[in-house]
Amino acid sequence: MLLIPTYIGIGFLGLPYMVKLLGLWVGSSGLLIYGLLNELGALVLTDCTSRLTERTGERYSDIGTVAEMSMKLGPPCLQHYAGKFRFSVNCTIFISYGLFLPDLIATMNLFAKDILRQYVDINDKLLIVAISVLLLPVYLTRRMKLMSYLATAGNIILFVIIIISFQHICRDLPDTSSRSSYTFIDFLTITSFTNDVMFSYDGIAMVLPIRNRMKSMKNFDGWNGILGLALVFVISFHVGCGFYGYLKFGELTQVTYILNLTENDWISKSLKILSFLTSYLTIGLSVFVVAEIIWTYLKEKFTNAIVQNYGEFICRGILLIFSCAFTILIPEFQLLISLTGCFGANYATLVVPFVIKMLMLYNDEGSLLPVDKLKRKLTLFCCLVILLVGIYSVVAGTCAAVYMAVWHIVL
Repeated sequence: MLLIPTYIGIGFLGLPYMVKLLGLWVGSSGLLIYGLLNELGALVLTDCTSRLTERTGERYSDIGTVAEMSMKLGPPCLQHYAGKFRFSVNCTIFISYGLFLPDLIATMNLFAKDILRQYVDINDKLLIVAISVLLLPVYLTRRMKLMSYLATAGNIILFVIIIISFQHICRDLPDTSSRSSYTFIDFLTITSFTNDVMFSYDGIAMVLPIRNRMKSMKNFDGWNGILGLALVFVISFHVGCGFYGYLKFGELTQVTYILNLTENDWISKSLKILSFLTSYLTIGLSVFVVAEIIWTYLKEKFTNAIVQNYGEFICRGILLIFSCAFTILIPEFQLLISLTGCFGANYATLVVPFVIKMLMLYNDEGSLLPVDKLKRKLTLFCCLVILLVGIYSVVAGTCAAVYMAVWHIVL
C-alpha cells in the first residue's frame, strides 16, 4: 500500500506543534478540516480523471496531463491556455519536491544537533555541510530501484518511530482542561498553520501514478474505495497525533515533539537517531524526481558525448550544493515546511482539482432534468467556494512564508 506512506512522512512529528499554534480544540479541528479538504481534492481529481478517460479513451497518470486535457475540452476561450495550465501544475510539483530536499536536511540537522550538543559544541552551518557530504552518495545514485529499496527501509523505520512515540505520548496524559482550547489568532499564525498542515497532507501528486498501477481502478476511486479509506486513516492519524502530542507537552511543545523527550532517555536518543536515518533513506526518491526533471530538460541542449554521460552527475552535485546552501540560509525547520506548503501543497490540493472539476462541468453531458441542473449548480458553487479558499491560501500563505523567511535572513 503506497498511499499511506505517501501522506505520512517524518513531518508527522511536527503535528503537535501545529495544534499548539491554534490551541487544543481549534488546532485539532483545523487538522480535521484541512484533511477533509485534502481528501475531497483527491477524490475530485480521480473522478475527473475517470471521466476524461471515458471521453478520450486514454489513461492519465499525472495531474499535469489531466489539467491540460480538461482545459482543452473546456470553454473555447480557455483552450489556448491548456499548455500553460499544465506548466503551472508541473512547476508547482517541481518546486514542492525541490524545497522538500532542504526540509529533510533541516530535519536531519535538527536531530543531529540535539544529539551532538550533549557531547560537543558544534556550529550549525558546519553540521549542515557535514550532513550534505554524507548525502553525496545518495544524490549521485541514479538507480531508481536502489532508491526504492532505501525508501522502503526508511518507511519501515518510520513505522517503528510511530509505534514507539505514540505509546510514549499517550501515557500519563493530563486533563484536556489544562490545555488552551484556542489561542489568539492573527494573520501570521493562521497562515503558518495552513502552510504547515498542507505540507503534512501533501501527497496528491502521487495519487494518479499509484492509481494507474492498479489492476482495477474502480476499487481505487470513490469515498468507499482504497483512496477514500486510506485518506480517512491518514486524517485520523494526523488529528490523533496532533491532539495527543499537544495534550502531552502543552505550551512546551517544540517544532518536532521528539525534542520534548528527556535528553538522557535511551528511548529519546533512539527515536532521534531513527528519525535522522529515516530522512537519510527517504530523501533519495525526491532527489531522483527533481534531478530527472532538470536533466531531462538540460540534456537536450548538449550533444557532447562526455556531457551526455557525466552531465547528470554534475547536475546532481549542483542540486546538492543548492540544497545545502538553501538550508544554511534558512536552517529553521518550521520556516522551511511553511515555504514548501504555502505554494505547492495549497495550489495542487485546493486549487487545481476544483478548477479541473469546473472545466469538466462545462461540457458534462447528462440529463436536463431540474434535479440534475440543481445538482450541477450546487457542485459548481461548492467548487468555487473551495477554489477561492485555495487561492487565498496560496497568496496569503506565500506572502506570510516569504515575509518570515526574509525577516529571519535579515535579522
